[in-house]
Amino acid sequence: MELAVAHRKEQANVGTLLARRYADLLHAEKHTDCVFHVCEQQLKSHKLILSAASPVFEAMFYGPLQELEPEIEIHDISAAIFKVLLEYIYTGSVDYECLQLEECIELYYAAEKYLLDQLIADCLLAISRKLRFSNVLPALELSVCMGLDRLLDVCMSFFMRCCVNNDQYLSYLKENYVHVSKECVKSIIAASKEPHKLLLWYVYEWTQQECDDAGLGDTSTWQVTPSTDAVDNRELVPTPTPATVVERCYYKACRPFTIDAESNVWRLDMKCSRFISVLGLVLNSRLAPNLTCHIGRVPQEYRESLRIDLFADGEDPVWTHIIQNQLTKYNCDLHLSWSREQACVLTPEVQYVLQLRWESSAYGAEYPCSLQSCLVDGIRFIDGDSFSGSLVKGLRYVDLV
Repeated sequence: MELAVAHRKEQANVGTLLARRYADLLHAEKHTDCVFHVCEQQLKSHKLILSAASPVFEAMFYGPLQELEPEIEIHDISAAIFKVLLEYIYTGSVDYECLQLEECIELYYAAEKYLLDQLIADCLLAISRKLRFSNVLPALELSVCMGLDRLLDVCMSFFMRCCVNNDQYLSYLKENYVHVSKECVKSIIAASKEPHKLLLWYVYEWTQQECDDAGLGDTSTWQVTPSTDAVDNRELVPTPTPATVVERCYYKACRPFTIDAESNVWRLDMKCSRFISVLGLVLNSRLAPNLTCHIGRVPQEYRESLRIDLFADGEDPVWTHIIQNQLTKYNCDLHLSWSREQACVLTPEVQYVLQLRWESSAYGAEYPCSLQSCLVDGIRFIDGDSFSGSLVKGLRYVDLV
């Protein structure tokens, strides 16, 4: 027994000594043979040590499709977290106490990317210990949007055990609304194995907030106004027909559209089978800037400003509307709307060109694009080509006939 204990201590001491030596190699940048460019920083490392830890690095450096250049660009991980990843590979340890939840999630993403099984397990354990009322919904949103299934299981387990039927969480949400995507709400509903008394309230509050953000609000069919003939006589006056929102079916994601001096205009052809009055557009909103490079302090909203023109047969637009500084959330649908007095009317079977033009203040912004269905409720959307996709998701309109 004593010999076994002594042997384990000796192995641990050897491991610690090797970790210190590898850490010295990393920090002193001795004998490095590869360089990672991460968020404008250069991180030097050793191919052999990386390859021994990760099959992804092994394929990258020594496989049949190996990188011929010793310098590698990393675009999806921040420099701070990539440094933590390298420290783990060289020393086998991570100080999770010094990491915020968002940083643990990003480190988990890096571990998944480079197939580091032990780091994946350690990150999931650290994440489960850091989940709170205040961060579980953003964590669920990241899990769903990034397709991280094991992370989604951990976050959903916490949500179902600690939040979904908890009056304290109900009180927290009433004071602190958190935006999540429709896909995230669907995942929460799908994970609910039994009816919970507060789940319907959560979904209702989310729906109401989404309507408020989109400028839809509550509508009623009739309003009562006093008659001029008699004080006690009242007549029912119909309100305007409520607007219809239609969205194209999503097929496949495409390369984002980046706004710059040479490419600040987006065009889309449209044709309708009947007279409609267009009251708004549904677009993809901007991607959050440098999400991984500014983890923990990424802005949640931005100010959208653009000019919308509608062309028929001619060089001059038949209708124009300007959106100025509309407060918008990143990574969710962008609803642009205007009053009925400002609406544009589409004549049946006339092909129009819808043009979006951004100001110079939007240069550098990226908008997600995707392949989508062409025909929705009699309205035909004709994209410029079959490869770039479109950032226009749908319309808000009323039928005139």
